[in-house]
Amino acid sequence: MSRRAVSITTISSLIMTLACLLVASVFFERISIGIYEQMETSITGSALQNADHALLEKIILETEEALDQIEDPAAEYSSHEQEYLLNFAKIQDSQDYKTLWNYFNTTRKSTESTCFVLVMLRPRENYWVYVMDASDYNVIPCGTLLLDDFSQYDGHPGKEFDGFVTISPTYGRVRTDGVPAYIDEEKDIYAYLLADIPISEVRQKGYLFILNTAVLAIIITALSCIFVYLAVKKTAVEPINNIAEKAEDFVDSYEKRYGEHLETHIFEELYNGDVSELQNLSRSLSSMELETNSYIKDIDRLAGEKARTNTELEIATRIQAASIPRNFDDYKHISEFELYGDMKPAKAVGGDFYDFFLLDDTHLCLVMADVSGKGIPGALYMMVSMIAIKTRAEQGGNPSEILRYVNDRLSANNSVDMFVTVWLGILDINTGHVIAANAGHEYPAVADENGTYTLMKDKHGFVCGGMEGVRYKDYEFDIPRNGRLFIYTDGVPESANNNNEFFGTDRMLSALNQCSDKNPKQTIEHVQEEIEKFTEGAERFDDTTLLCLWYKG
Repeated sequence: MSRRAVSITTISSLIMTLACLLVASVFFERISIGIYEQMETSITGSALQNADHALLEKIILETEEALDQIEDPAAEYSSHEQEYLLNFAKIQDSQDYKTLWNYFNTTRKSTESTCFVLVMLRPRENYWVYVMDASDYNVIPCGTLLLDDFSQYDGHPGKEFDGFVTISPTYGRVRTDGVPAYIDEEKDIYAYLLADIPISEVRQKGYLFILNTAVLAIIITALSCIFVYLAVKKTAVEPINNIAEKAEDFVDSYEKRYGEHLETHIFEELYNGDVSELQNLSRSLSSMELETNSYIKDIDRLAGEKARTNTELEIATRIQAASIPRNFDDYKHISEFELYGDMKPAKAVGGDFYDFFLLDDTHLCLVMADVSGKGIPGALYMMVSMIAIKTRAEQGGNPSEILRYVNDRLSANNSVDMFVTVWLGILDINTGHVIAANAGHEYPAVADENGTYTLMKDKHGFVCGGMEGVRYKDYEFDIPRNGRLFIYTDGVPESANNNNEFFGTDRMLSALNQCSDKNPKQTIEHVQEEIEKFTEGAERFDDTTLLCLWYKG
């Protein structure tokens, strides 16, 4: 244990030192890049502000015009570079070009930059075009192409330039960045004034500082580890070894204690030191020893009960899952509509349910309901409610009549004070006309022929099962051809993230409106994905149940 403690302490210290070194390097890298980026955009922006913009635009357009007269600039430049550059010689020899070059080069010399470069960016053709290189060494001629791969380019032509670092044989590591000089998106012209600033020396000093700091940290850590090791060995490791030996004796007597239920006194007077944590551990082990024998019987009994409960719960889950209709393929032969639904219980079993069934050849009944309870009680109440609704609906009548019957049945012997909210609608599949009634449930969402969803804020009746004699009111609406109907339980808008923010109906409608070209199954899956992204793995406290119908007409 002592050797392991030394190893763990040493490795942990090295890891912490390396982590600090890595973090420092990353921060230094980001800070230095940020500083140079600000410096380069600042000096190029200042130079550009004081430049002759008319002259700048004239030279850029002349270069663009000369470039456009070449059928394949990249191929011509690669095969006949000297002949290619003759197309731009007149521009470079002009007095206007020399005037602008002298201005940029003079301005550059008052900064840290090794050169000012005026370039045109052509991401589609995968090359740069040098318009002007204001520097003292290796001046690049006007019209020179720099072939590049822009497939991973992060910048946005016309708005920003994606800076980068290159290796120069003269200056070492060089940072390049700048600002837009002339942009004409209609003509696909994106010209930038860039500056190069050497950064190798500064980075070397930064890395040397980090390295010296790391070495010092390792030395200090090593000395600290030696001191901590000696102290821990004396005050903790040796007593713990003694406790471990007693614990082994306690484990070795397990079978005897389990079989004969005999008491032991292994942990009495186990530790007499001054470390409060070990004193507490010693007392805890003594208490554990006194209670273990009685726990053995209780654990055996509870294990059997838990096994039976888990089996019953698993059976209940299967029964409930089988009661929720998922026979969507049985309706594929009906061309007038397509539907899909899903239910995710917050616990192993839940209280939400949906249902759909044909009342006759032309009428489809749609049900979405939410029982007030959860778990096994909610599941039982859900089954009773579901059977009552379907049985009464198949006998005929309007939604209000069906809900009135269901409410009276559920209220008659409601000794558990549970209730269920229900939205029930009957769709004429030939016309898209819907007759519906709402017993305290969420507003349905209806989409027009373009797939745009809005909430239909219908009038709510009282919940079913609350009290007898409640009357419900029908209302009617039409689903247009290619329109959609989306019904759900309150578990959808009330899904919460770790900050206790609700998903809400606005986010739900936003998710639905992203599905104008999707079928019902894709729509349900997309809404569920949006809920998962929003909640970020937070624990769910309510069932989420959804049903979507696409009326094709």
